[in-house]
Amino acid sequence: MSLQRGSYGIEYDERQSSSVRKFWFLVALIPVGTVVFLFAKGCGGGRPDAPLTDEGMGLSRRYTTVPEVKVERERPSVVKHLLQAWWTPNAATPEKKSASAPAPSKESGWRGSKAAPPSAPTGKVQSAEVKQLLDQAAAREEADDRVGARLILQQVLVRRDADDVRAFAERKISGLNTALVFSANPMPEKVKHRVASGELIGKLAKQYGCTQEYILKVNGIDKPELLRVGREIWVLKNPAFELTVFKRNNSAVLTLNNQFFKRYTVGVGKSESVPGGTYVIRGKVKKPVYQTADNGEVAFGNPQNVLGTRWVALAATGATPEVKGFGLHGTWNESTLGRQVDAGRVRFRNADIEELCTLMPDGSPVNIAE
Repeated sequence: MSLQRGSYGIEYDERQSSSVRKFWFLVALIPVGTVVFLFAKGCGGGRPDAPLTDEGMGLSRRYTTVPEVKVERERPSVVKHLLQAWWTPNAATPEKKSASAPAPSKESGWRGSKAAPPSAPTGKVQSAEVKQLLDQAAAREEADDRVGARLILQQVLVRRDADDVRAFAERKISGLNTALVFSANPMPEKVKHRVASGELIGKLAKQYGCTQEYILKVNGIDKPELLRVGREIWVLKNPAFELTVFKRNNSAVLTLNNQFFKRYTVGVGKSESVPGGTYVIRGKVKKPVYQTADNGEVAFGNPQNVLGTRWVALAATGATPEVKGFGLHGTWNESTLGRQVDAGRVRFRNADIEELCTLMPDGSPVNIAE
Protein backbone atom coordinates (compact mmCIF):
# COMPACT_ATOMS: atom_id res chain seq x y z
CA MET A 1 0.00 0.00 0.00
CA SER A 2 1.53 3.28 -1.18
CA LEU A 3 1.44 6.18 1.30
CA GLN A 4 0.76 9.62 -0.02
CA ARG A 5 1.95 12.72 1.80
CA GLY A 6 -1.56 13.93 2.06
CA SER A 7 -2.69 10.84 3.95
CA TYR A 8 -0.23 10.05 6.84
CA GLY A 9 2.89 12.06 6.17
CA ILE A 10 1.31 15.44 6.59
CA GLU A 11 -0.74 14.27 9.53
CA TYR A 12 2.40 12.98 11.19
CA ASP A 13 4.13 16.28 10.62
CA GLU A 14 1.17 18.20 12.14
CA ARG A 15 1.23 16.06 15.27
CA GLN A 16 4.88 16.87 15.74
CA SER A 17 4.15 20.62 15.58
CA SER A 18 0.95 20.57 17.70
CA SER A 19 2.49 21.46 21.14
CA VAL A 20 0.83 24.87 21.08
CA ARG A 21 -2.53 23.30 20.37
CA LYS A 22 -2.04 20.88 23.28
CA PHE A 23 -1.29 23.81 25.58
CA TRP A 24 -4.48 25.66 24.62
CA PHE A 25 -6.44 22.46 25.02
CA LEU A 26 -5.22 22.12 28.62
CA VAL A 27 -6.01 25.77 29.30
CA ALA A 28 -9.53 25.24 28.03
CA LEU A 29 -9.98 22.31 30.42
CA ILE A 30 -9.38 24.50 33.52
CA PRO A 31 -12.75 26.38 33.55
CA VAL A 32 -14.55 23.19 32.64
CA GLY A 33 -12.96 21.38 35.58
CA THR A 34 -13.78 24.30 37.85
CA VAL A 35 -17.44 24.20 36.87
CA VAL A 36 -17.57 20.44 37.43
CA PHE A 37 -15.90 20.81 40.83
CA LEU A 38 -18.31 23.55 41.96
CA PHE A 39 -21.27 21.57 40.78
CA ALA A 40 -20.03 18.51 42.69
CA LYS A 41 -19.71 20.62 45.84
CA GLY A 42 -23.41 21.34 45.54
CA CYS A 43 -23.40 25.10 45.06
CA GLY A 44 -26.76 26.62 45.86
CA GLY A 45 -27.80 23.62 47.97
CA GLY A 46 -25.09 23.14 50.58
CA ARG A 47 -24.55 20.17 52.83
CA PRO A 48 -26.79 20.31 55.90
CA ASP A 49 -25.18 21.42 59.11
CA ALA A 50 -24.18 18.85 61.70
CA PRO A 51 -26.94 18.23 64.26
CA LEU A 52 -26.72 20.17 67.52
CA THR A 53 -25.79 18.04 70.49
CA ASP A 54 -26.75 18.51 74.11
CA GLU A 55 -23.15 19.24 74.99
CA GLY A 56 -22.83 21.85 72.29
CA MET A 57 -25.97 23.66 73.37
CA GLY A 58 -25.16 23.37 77.04
CA LEU A 59 -28.64 22.09 77.85
CA SER A 60 -29.84 19.00 79.64
CA ARG A 61 -31.12 16.17 77.44
CA ARG A 62 -34.14 15.66 79.64
CA TYR A 63 -35.36 19.22 78.99
CA THR A 64 -34.30 19.85 75.43
CA THR A 65 -35.25 18.49 72.04
CA VAL A 66 -34.49 19.90 68.60
CA PRO A 67 -37.58 19.62 66.36
CA GLU A 68 -37.04 18.57 62.75
CA VAL A 69 -37.84 21.30 60.22
CA LYS A 70 -38.41 20.49 56.55
CA VAL A 71 -37.07 23.13 54.17
CA GLU A 72 -37.52 23.09 50.41
CA ARG A 73 -34.08 22.77 48.85
CA GLU A 74 -33.08 25.22 46.15
CA ARG A 75 -31.93 23.72 42.85
CA PRO A 76 -28.20 24.09 42.17
CA SER A 77 -27.21 26.92 39.86
CA VAL A 78 -23.58 27.33 38.82
CA VAL A 79 -24.16 30.75 37.29
CA LYS A 80 -25.98 32.04 40.37
CA HIS A 81 -23.24 30.71 42.62
CA LEU A 82 -20.47 32.38 40.59
CA LEU A 83 -22.33 35.69 40.48
CA GLN A 84 -22.94 35.68 44.23
CA ALA A 85 -19.31 34.86 44.94
CA TRP A 86 -18.06 37.60 42.59
CA TRP A 87 -20.41 40.45 43.46
CA THR A 88 -22.01 40.82 46.92
CA PRO A 89 -22.38 44.59 47.39
CA ASN A 90 -24.98 44.28 50.16
CA ALA A 91 -23.15 41.71 52.26
CA ALA A 92 -22.34 43.07 55.69
CA THR A 93 -18.96 42.54 57.29
CA PRO A 94 -18.79 40.40 60.43
CA GLU A 95 -18.27 43.55 62.48
CA LYS A 96 -21.38 45.21 61.06
CA LYS A 97 -23.43 42.08 61.50
CA SER A 98 -22.47 41.76 65.14
CA ALA A 99 -23.15 45.43 65.70
CA SER A 100 -26.60 45.23 64.13
CA ALA A 101 -27.57 42.07 66.00
CA PRO A 102 -30.33 42.60 68.57
CA ALA A 103 -29.20 42.89 72.17
CA PRO A 104 -30.08 40.02 74.47
CA SER A 105 -33.25 40.42 76.48
CA LYS A 106 -32.86 41.72 80.01
CA GLU A 107 -36.00 39.94 81.13
CA SER A 108 -35.53 37.17 83.64
CA GLY A 109 -37.75 34.29 84.56
CA TRP A 110 -38.17 30.61 83.94
CA ARG A 111 -40.79 30.59 81.20
CA GLY A 112 -39.67 29.49 77.77
CA SER A 113 -40.38 32.94 76.28
CA LYS A 114 -37.75 34.61 78.43
CA ALA A 115 -34.09 34.22 79.24
CA ALA A 116 -34.19 31.37 81.71
CA PRO A 117 -31.64 30.02 84.19
CA PRO A 118 -29.86 26.76 83.37
CA SER A 119 -32.24 24.80 85.59
CA ALA A 120 -35.30 25.85 83.62
CA PRO A 121 -36.91 23.36 81.20
CA THR A 122 -36.19 25.45 78.10
CA GLY A 123 -37.44 24.28 74.70
CA LYS A 124 -38.82 20.94 75.84
CA VAL A 125 -41.82 19.80 73.81
CA GLN A 126 -44.46 19.20 76.44
CA SER A 127 -48.20 18.76 76.38
CA ALA A 128 -50.26 21.89 75.99
CA GLU A 129 -51.61 21.47 79.53
CA VAL A 130 -48.13 21.29 81.09
CA LYS A 131 -46.96 24.35 79.16
CA GLN A 132 -50.01 26.26 80.29
CA LEU A 133 -49.46 25.31 83.92
CA LEU A 134 -45.79 26.33 83.80
CA ASP A 135 -46.72 29.68 82.29
CA GLN A 136 -49.36 30.24 84.93
CA ALA A 137 -46.93 29.37 87.73
CA ALA A 138 -44.32 31.73 86.28
CA ALA A 139 -46.85 34.55 86.08
CA ARG A 140 -47.87 33.97 89.69
CA GLU A 141 -44.26 33.99 90.87
CA GLU A 142 -43.49 37.18 88.95
CA ALA A 143 -46.50 38.75 90.63
CA ASP A 144 -44.99 37.71 94.00
CA ASP A 145 -47.76 35.16 94.55
CA ARG A 146 -45.59 32.32 95.81
CA VAL A 147 -48.48 30.40 97.30
CA GLY A 148 -50.31 30.43 93.97
CA ALA A 149 -47.18 29.43 92.05
CA ARG A 150 -46.57 26.55 94.45
CA LEU A 151 -50.15 25.32 94.09
CA ILE A 152 -49.88 25.19 90.30
CA LEU A 153 -46.47 23.48 90.37
CA GLN A 154 -47.87 20.84 92.70
CA GLN A 155 -50.39 20.05 89.96
CA VAL A 156 -47.51 19.63 87.49
CA LEU A 157 -45.72 17.34 89.92
CA VAL A 158 -48.42 14.66 89.86
CA ARG A 159 -49.14 14.68 86.11
CA ARG A 160 -48.12 11.64 84.10
CA ASP A 161 -47.18 13.74 81.07
CA ALA A 162 -44.72 15.90 83.06
CA ASP A 163 -41.84 13.45 83.51
CA ASP A 164 -39.36 15.74 81.77
CA VAL A 165 -40.13 18.69 84.05
CA ARG A 166 -40.85 16.88 87.31
CA ALA A 167 -37.34 17.43 88.70
CA PHE A 168 -37.57 21.10 87.74
CA ALA A 169 -40.96 21.40 89.45
CA GLU A 170 -39.49 19.82 92.59
CA ARG A 171 -36.65 22.34 92.69
CA LYS A 172 -39.05 25.23 92.22
CA ILE A 173 -41.43 23.98 94.92
CA SER A 174 -38.49 23.38 97.30
CA GLY A 175 -37.31 26.95 96.86
CA LEU A 176 -40.79 28.41 97.22
CA ASN A 177 -41.51 26.38 100.36
CA THR A 178 -38.24 27.39 102.01
CA ALA A 179 -38.89 31.05 101.22
CA LEU A 180 -42.47 30.89 102.50
CA VAL A 181 -41.99 28.90 105.68
CA PHE A 182 -39.04 30.94 107.00
CA SER A 183 -40.34 34.40 106.09
CA ALA A 184 -43.05 36.77 107.28
CA ASN A 185 -45.08 35.99 104.15
CA PRO A 186 -48.41 34.25 104.74
CA MET A 187 -49.01 30.65 103.69
CA PRO A 188 -51.91 28.27 104.39
CA GLU A 189 -49.85 26.24 106.87
CA LYS A 190 -49.02 29.28 109.04
CA VAL A 191 -51.12 31.43 111.35
CA LYS A 192 -50.50 34.52 113.47
CA HIS A 193 -50.69 34.33 117.23
CA ARG A 194 -50.87 37.28 119.62
CA VAL A 195 -48.77 36.54 122.69
CA ALA A 196 -50.76 36.67 125.93
CA SER A 197 -49.49 37.12 129.43
CA GLY A 198 -47.80 34.03 130.84
CA GLU A 199 -47.22 32.35 127.46
CA LEU A 200 -43.78 30.92 126.77
CA ILE A 201 -42.11 29.69 123.59
CA GLY A 202 -42.21 26.08 124.79
CA LYS A 203 -45.93 26.30 125.55
CA LEU A 204 -46.72 27.82 122.16
CA ALA A 205 -44.65 25.20 120.36
CA LYS A 206 -46.58 22.43 122.10
CA GLN A 207 -49.90 24.15 121.44
CA TYR A 208 -49.33 24.48 117.70
CA GLY A 209 -47.29 21.30 117.17
CA CYS A 210 -44.13 23.00 115.87
CA THR A 211 -40.65 23.38 117.30
CA GLN A 212 -39.35 26.12 119.55
CA GLU A 213 -36.48 26.64 117.11
CA TYR A 214 -38.95 27.40 114.34
CA ILE A 215 -40.87 30.01 116.33
CA LEU A 216 -37.63 31.76 117.28
CA LYS A 217 -36.21 31.69 113.75
CA VAL A 218 -39.23 32.75 111.73
CA ASN A 219 -39.97 35.65 114.08
CA GLY A 220 -36.36 36.81 114.51
CA ILE A 221 -36.28 36.22 118.26
CA ASP A 222 -32.77 35.67 119.61
CA LYS A 223 -33.72 34.27 123.02
CA PRO A 224 -36.98 32.76 124.33
CA GLU A 225 -37.13 35.22 127.21
CA LEU A 226 -37.34 38.12 124.74
CA LEU A 227 -40.90 37.15 123.74
CA ARG A 228 -43.08 40.19 124.47
CA VAL A 229 -46.71 40.17 125.53
CA GLY A 230 -49.01 41.52 122.82
CA ARG A 231 -46.66 40.76 119.97
CA GLU A 232 -48.03 38.92 116.92
CA ILE A 233 -45.84 36.01 115.88
CA TRP A 234 -45.98 33.44 113.08
CA VAL A 235 -46.41 29.77 113.94
CA LEU A 236 -46.98 26.60 111.94
CA LYS A 237 -50.39 25.22 112.82
CA ASN A 238 -50.20 21.48 113.53
CA PRO A 239 -47.78 20.72 110.66
CA ALA A 240 -47.60 17.06 109.64
CA PHE A 241 -44.00 16.69 108.45
CA GLU A 242 -42.82 13.28 107.24
CA LEU A 243 -39.39 12.36 105.90
CA THR A 244 -38.70 9.42 103.57
CA VAL A 245 -35.11 8.36 102.82
CA PHE A 246 -34.58 6.49 99.54
CA LYS A 247 -31.50 4.30 99.83
CA ARG A 248 -31.22 3.48 96.12
CA ASN A 249 -30.84 7.03 94.84
CA ASN A 250 -29.38 8.60 98.01
CA SER A 251 -32.09 11.20 98.43
CA ALA A 252 -34.69 12.13 101.03
CA VAL A 253 -38.11 13.71 100.47
CA LEU A 254 -39.84 15.84 103.08
CA THR A 255 -43.62 16.21 102.86
CA LEU A 256 -45.89 18.63 104.68
CA ASN A 257 -49.52 17.62 105.16
CA ASN A 258 -49.04 14.90 102.51
CA GLN A 259 -47.77 17.44 99.95
CA PHE A 260 -44.24 17.50 98.54
CA PHE A 261 -42.15 20.03 100.46
CA LYS A 262 -38.47 19.49 99.57
CA ARG A 263 -35.94 16.94 98.33
CA TYR A 264 -32.49 16.55 99.89
CA THR A 265 -29.33 14.80 98.69
CA VAL A 266 -28.03 12.40 101.33
CA GLY A 267 -25.28 9.86 101.87
CA VAL A 268 -26.49 6.47 103.08
CA GLY A 269 -24.31 4.07 105.05
CA LYS A 270 -23.85 0.42 104.27
CA SER A 271 -27.09 -1.48 103.81
CA GLU A 272 -26.77 -3.43 107.03
CA SER A 273 -26.24 -0.24 109.05
CA VAL A 274 -29.31 1.48 107.57
CA PRO A 275 -32.21 -1.00 107.81
CA GLY A 276 -35.42 -0.15 106.06
CA GLY A 277 -38.58 0.43 108.05
CA THR A 278 -40.61 3.06 109.89
CA TYR A 279 -39.24 5.28 112.66
CA VAL A 280 -40.01 8.45 114.57
CA ILE A 281 -37.72 11.20 115.80
CA ARG A 282 -36.83 10.44 119.42
CA GLY A 283 -34.49 13.35 120.12
CA LYS A 284 -32.00 15.83 118.70
CA VAL A 285 -28.50 16.76 119.78
CA LYS A 286 -26.69 19.97 118.88
CA LYS A 287 -22.91 19.82 118.50
CA PRO A 288 -22.79 16.04 119.00
CA VAL A 289 -19.74 14.11 120.15
CA TYR A 290 -18.94 11.07 118.02
CA GLN A 291 -18.46 7.75 119.78
CA THR A 292 -16.00 5.52 117.93
CA ALA A 293 -16.19 1.72 117.74
CA ASP A 294 -13.53 1.36 120.46
CA ASN A 295 -15.50 3.64 122.84
CA GLY A 296 -13.35 6.62 122.00
CA GLU A 297 -14.75 10.11 121.54
CA VAL A 298 -14.24 12.63 118.75
CA ALA A 299 -15.08 16.18 119.78
CA PHE A 300 -17.54 18.35 117.90
CA GLY A 301 -15.94 20.31 115.08
CA ASN A 302 -13.21 17.75 114.46
CA PRO A 303 -13.18 16.69 110.79
CA GLN A 304 -13.05 13.08 112.03
CA ASN A 305 -16.41 13.62 113.72
CA VAL A 306 -18.79 12.25 111.07
CA LEU A 307 -21.92 13.58 112.83
CA GLY A 308 -21.59 17.18 111.69
CA THR A 309 -23.60 19.83 113.53
CA ARG A 310 -26.69 17.76 114.45
CA TRP A 311 -27.62 14.22 115.48
CA VAL A 312 -31.25 13.10 115.16
CA ALA A 313 -31.99 9.89 117.07
CA LEU A 314 -34.63 7.57 115.60
CA ALA A 315 -36.84 5.01 117.34
CA ALA A 316 -38.38 2.11 115.44
CA THR A 317 -42.16 1.80 115.16
CA GLY A 318 -44.56 -0.97 114.18
CA ALA A 319 -42.90 -4.17 113.00
CA THR A 320 -39.53 -2.51 112.43
CA PRO A 321 -36.89 -3.97 114.79
CA GLU A 322 -35.09 -1.54 117.06
CA VAL A 323 -31.58 -0.52 115.95
CA LYS A 324 -29.15 0.77 118.55
CA GLY A 325 -27.62 4.16 117.81
CA PHE A 326 -29.60 4.69 114.62
CA GLY A 327 -30.31 8.17 113.33
CA LEU A 328 -29.75 11.03 110.91
CA HIS A 329 -26.85 13.47 111.11
CA GLY A 330 -24.90 16.17 109.33
CA THR A 331 -21.46 15.95 107.77
CA TRP A 332 -18.37 18.08 107.37
CA ASN A 333 -17.47 16.30 104.15
CA GLU A 334 -20.14 16.99 101.52
CA SER A 335 -18.31 14.87 98.96
CA THR A 336 -19.79 11.84 100.74
CA LEU A 337 -23.32 12.89 99.75
CA GLY A 338 -25.10 11.29 96.84
CA ARG A 339 -23.45 7.89 97.33
CA GLN A 340 -23.07 5.05 99.81
CA VAL A 341 -20.57 5.73 102.57
CA ASP A 342 -18.81 3.47 105.06
CA ALA A 343 -19.15 5.37 108.32
CA GLY A 344 -22.29 6.87 109.78
CA ARG A 345 -25.97 6.25 109.17
CA VAL A 346 -27.87 8.75 106.98
CA ARG A 347 -25.92 11.98 106.52
CA PHE A 348 -27.13 15.37 105.26
CA ARG A 349 -25.50 18.69 104.61
CA ASN A 350 -25.15 20.48 107.92
CA ALA A 351 -27.51 23.23 106.74
CA ASP A 352 -30.08 20.62 105.66
CA ILE A 353 -30.07 18.63 108.89
CA GLU A 354 -30.35 21.89 110.85
CA GLU A 355 -33.34 22.84 108.71
CA LEU A 356 -34.99 19.47 109.39
CA CYS A 357 -34.38 19.86 113.12
CA THR A 358 -36.07 23.26 112.97
CA LEU A 359 -39.10 22.01 111.05
CA MET A 360 -39.72 18.50 112.43
CA PRO A 361 -40.74 18.18 116.08
CA ASP A 362 -40.04 15.05 118.10
CA GLY A 363 -42.39 12.24 117.13
CA SER A 364 -42.36 13.11 113.42
CA PRO A 365 -42.29 9.99 111.22
CA VAL A 366 -39.18 8.98 109.26
CA ASN A 367 -39.30 6.18 106.69
CA ILE A 368 -36.29 4.30 105.27
CA ALA A 369 -37.17 2.90 101.86
CA GLU A 370 -35.06 0.32 100.07
